[in-house]
Amino acid sequence: MTDNSVQPGGDTDRQIARAGLLIGGLSIVAKLSAFAREAVIASLYGRGPEVDAFFLALAVPVFLLNLMAGAYQIALVPAWLAARRTDQGQADRIFQYSFLRLLVSLSIAAIVMAAAAPIYLPLVAPGLAPETFRLAADMLWVMVLFVVAGGGSIAWAGVLNAQRRFALPAIAPVLTPLVMAILLLVARDELGISALAWGAVIGTALEAAIVGFALSRRGRPLLPKSTGADLSSLRSRWVPMLLANLLLGGAGLIDQMMAASLGTGAASAIGYGAKLVLAGLHVATLALGVAVLPTYSEAAFGDRVGLRGRLRKHVAIVALISIPAVGIAALIAEPVIRILYQRGAFTSADTELVSHVLIAYATQLPAYAATVILVRAAAALDLGRAIAVAAVVNLVATVTFNLGLMGIYGVVGIAAATAPAFLVTAAVLYVAVDRSLSRSR
Repeated sequence: MTDNSVQPGGDTDRQIARAGLLIGGLSIVAKLSAFAREAVIASLYGRGPEVDAFFLALAVPVFLLNLMAGAYQIALVPAWLAARRTDQGQADRIFQYSFLRLLVSLSIAAIVMAAAAPIYLPLVAPGLAPETFRLAADMLWVMVLFVVAGGGSIAWAGVLNAQRRFALPAIAPVLTPLVMAILLLVARDELGISALAWGAVIGTALEAAIVGFALSRRGRPLLPKSTGADLSSLRSRWVPMLLANLLLGGAGLIDQMMAASLGTGAASAIGYGAKLVLAGLHVATLALGVAVLPTYSEAAFGDRVGLRGRLRKHVAIVALISIPAVGIAALIAEPVIRILYQRGAFTSADTELVSHVLIAYATQLPAYAATVILVRAAAALDLGRAIAVAAVVNLVATVTFNLGLMGIYGVVGIAAATAPAFLVTAAVLYVAVDRSLSRSR
């Protein structure tokens, strides 16, 4: 059975823009549910040790999902489209066989993540109390199920995205934060802050069920298989994309861990401020990254000269659009945080600190936007070495700038360090991608 919804030759810039706007708009709606969750947490716990434990326990499995399943999704799209050009059945087999490997890898990694928590949590967040570590470690065992369910949802969404079906994968994440907030409100007496971890499991399982049902309706297989398939095209992209997601997701985890070394409340300030930036600003650039990947993948099969010109234009556009967004973030940061969070245990002093963190994080947006586009282009062009180099550069730059600025500005310095770190990373990727495309002329 052949799915004719994906046409060879890729999309026009107008079609890409429409897809990006659709994904971005629906993702913003989905992120609004995260605001509801954060508002409930802020009202009940403020920036107390329970919230530090939750954000720490959430950061590790989210990082693991972004690292492994996110990398898989980006690698899957060009590999699936390449196989589909000649044989839809081979494309399906690539997905099913690789999906099995993803689920096994995620399961093992999640169990190790939880089992090793008493060892690595005190090392990466030495400023927190022992009770906070124990609470975070307990929640990490619950989050093992969250990781596995999230992996299924992300994998199925990847096949939908390859077929230009962007809407449902973009809106489905609305469920998890809402379920988390509701469970915290109704089960706080029984479960405490751990209600958030159980809510993450239930909400993500619902997301996976919805996305999987949509994929099955399109006639694509859902379940993994152990029968062999040629995974060379996917593997050559997947392994470097693991490093690329260290580039995009590792920085956030490093920020969370280094903030924890500043004492109680610092990790929470990073969690509140970074969450708002990711929800309100990064959505658009990540949406465009999803929208361009199928087109870049198809252009990489033939029209590399045309891809070079389009890539330059896309990078310039997203960077220019991002600059006024930084100014808007600076203007609205304090009133938005006050409206969303300043009640109950969340004080006016907390509002002032978190607003400064948000503004500092927002300065990274132009460089981050360019990096998102360039990573997709590098994946489509199978530039694994360039992605690996950029990942190492980003991690080194993040730690270096964090150490330099946190000593001067504290937790706000950690947020401010993201801008120069991503600027260096974008420059490394741009040089590598542009050289590759120039050789195709």
